Amino acid sequence: MNSQNTSNLSRPYFENLNGLRAIGALAVFVFHAFLLGNEIWGDFYHSTYFQAAVQVFGKGNYGVSLFFVLSGFLITYLLLHEAKSKGKIAVFGFFMRRLLRIWPVYFLVVGFGFLLYPHLPYGIQTSNSGWMYAFFLSNIEEIRNGYRDAVNFLTITWSVSIEEQFYMAWVALMAIFPFMRKAKGFLPYLLMLAVGSVVFRWMYADDFSVLYYHTFAVMSDLALGGIAAYACFHCNFQKYTSDVPKWMNVLIYFLGIGLILATRKVFVGDFIVIEKLILGFFFVYVILDQTFGKHSFFNADKIPTFFRLGTISYGFYMYHCIVIYYVQQFFKEMNWTDNPVHFVLFFMTSLLLTTVVSTLSYRLVELPILRMKKHFK
Repeated sequence: MNSQNTSNLSRPYFENLNGLRAIGALAVFVFHAFLLGNEIWGDFYHSTYFQAAVQVFGKGNYGVSLFFVLSGFLITYLLLHEAKSKGKIAVFGFFMRRLLRIWPVYFLVVGFGFLLYPHLPYGIQTSNSGWMYAFFLSNIEEIRNGYRDAVNFLTITWSVSIEEQFYMAWVALMAIFPFMRKAKGFLPYLLMLAVGSVVFRWMYADDFSVLYYHTFAVMSDLALGGIAAYACFHCNFQKYTSDVPKWMNVLIYFLGIGLILATRKVFVGDFIVIEKLILGFFFVYVILDQTFGKHSFFNADKIPTFFRLGTISYGFYMYHCIVIYYVQQFFKEMNWTDNPVHFVLFFMTSLLLTTVVSTLSYRLVELPILRMKKHFK
């Protein structure tokens, strides 16, 4: 999508967002492939060279932050567009579209973890509260009980819970305040979320679980994406990023990625309070560059298979920990855990199976349900 006014289009379409979703999903996959259940691997895992790889790929969890910023940008822009093109936002329609997108896969994974997994080979009974998961509070449950629970793949739902809380806050505000249905007051609300998130992180700067999982601790990501969407929609902010020279574009990406790799050295002490804010600005730039940039040094949708992977990225994100766990169990049973070749084989097998499962889920479960969204425009 270029920088043209989109208010007259039926629905804005943004190029390269699918590719960015793929990058975010792959980053999280790599993070868990290297760190989840790593106790099964032999001495090679603790070698200097392999630990160097772990340190790099162990930053893949920041793919979640990219997802958050992207979600905040896209949802806010679409709400602004709907208010302008139709006069007001259909609150029930917005709620149903989010429900049809998020709930089916979320409850498939939650249902599997609570109801089916304990009765399968290698299964374990979770100690988490089903009610907390049922009401999209799994991130709070992770803070409260996660360190006692052995069903690690349920943890992946924490970010989806936060996104759903963000959407439900929109629904509540628009239902209560008529001016919000006309997209009035969006900017003060988003600014309040961003500032409040920083204050919250300052208050809990010594509690890693809260900083990582709590809604208010990470809400600045979603808020920054929303603020960027507001600035683009109303102030043509994209003009400031669309003409960035290629050399400067490369430099910004280089510095941003370098900052991510150096987080444990840069964001220490009091600086951990602004970590989300600083990296959130970088992800905003990435989204604006990919969406509106004229001199991008790469286009995410053009990377082979990334557009298709972005299409199934939600399922890929939700299922990959389950696949990784069972592939690890198979490799452990086969005694294929003693050298890096075994790890590479495990990695590629997990990646392939996750892609297959996600594709089947998209075609058989998600797509038929998503077609119902046309009734809630």
